Amino acid sequence: MKQWFQNFPNYVQAAIFATIAAITAAGFSVTVRLAAQELPPLEVVFFRNLFGFLLIVPVSLRAGFSSLHTTRWRMFFLRAILSMGAMSFWFSALAYLPLAEATTLNFTVPLFGTVLAAIFLKEQIRHHRIIALIAGFAGVAIIIRPGSDTMQLASILPVVAALCMACAGMTIKSLARTDSSPNVVLYTMLLMTPMTLIPALFVWETPSWNVIMILLVGTFMANITQLCNTSAFRLFDYSFVIGFNYLRLPFVVVVALVMFGEIPEIWLLPGAGLIVGSAIYIARREAVLAREAKRFDREHSSPATDLDPPPRQRPAPDTRPSASMAFNTQTDAPATGKPDTAPNADAAKAAPETVTTAKPQADTDTNTSMAQKNRDRAPPPK
Repeated sequence: MKQWFQNFPNYVQAAIFATIAAITAAGFSVTVRLAAQELPPLEVVFFRNLFGFLLIVPVSLRAGFSSLHTTRWRMFFLRAILSMGAMSFWFSALAYLPLAEATTLNFTVPLFGTVLAAIFLKEQIRHHRIIALIAGFAGVAIIIRPGSDTMQLASILPVVAALCMACAGMTIKSLARTDSSPNVVLYTMLLMTPMTLIPALFVWETPSWNVIMILLVGTFMANITQLCNTSAFRLFDYSFVIGFNYLRLPFVVVVALVMFGEIPEIWLLPGAGLIVGSAIYIARREAVLAREAKRFDREHSSPATDLDPPPRQRPAPDTRPSASMAFNTQTDAPATGKPDTAPNADAAKAAPETVTTAKPQADTDTNTSMAQKNRDRAPPPK
């Protein structure tokens, strides 16, 4: 089965992994909604981190205790705070908002990521991405409809969660330079578990075994989502894979309609189109800029250029006469371009004659040259 799957092209494998990730991400949102019907969202956040920590420990210990060393506890603490805020706001949005609306508004993570990169990383944003940002946030306004009677304060929860996720994503880029991916997840959940326990104690309700099983399934789905996304990004371009992330929306719409009877509002369609379209455009634009920057670095970096094979050059044409054109293969005499009709015996006799007739000419030239030199050296007459 594995060999059969690997026979597919890389983009097909990446598309399959990304689609599975979108389905499991939608399933995880459903498990959070089911658990939040019995437990407060803050308590659901605590159990999510607790179970996630228990599942990631064996993976991190597989490489040995020496691989767990880190010196960046301040950055891990900052990431834990941001991830705690993102998870708390996101789980609350899934509990109090229709699933389709919460999912759509959470797609604004790339928009906030672009803005934060411009502010803190001083990345230059040109008019293409500025237009995409305006379109994306216009889609947010269409869905929330600020000032209308149907606006809910809970609609702000997924937007704030997206902002926290974008901030946490910037810390991941920094931590990934020095720590492995399992260690980043391990230490983040190690810090988040006691941190999320404190607010959960204020709203604590004893969970039933049914809810615990739902949370275990949800944690397993979240891990599958991360593994599938990682495999998809490893196989093909980011700009191609990220588009499949938005397949969560139709899956969530169908599940929410069947399980909870939630019918999406008419305003969700144009708003989702603007948000998803702008997010995909920004992702593809960043991929193009990354490829151009990589090509520029390779062109202006001698070590990278030395690794490239030299360009293939067409060999210069050989103007010397070939053996078949310069000499007759049977007589070793200069070719005349005429067909050789002489028999082999006559050709064999002709070869010495050619050599003997050439010797007198060479001797005559030599005698003439010696006579000229003697006249030049002769003394002048008295």
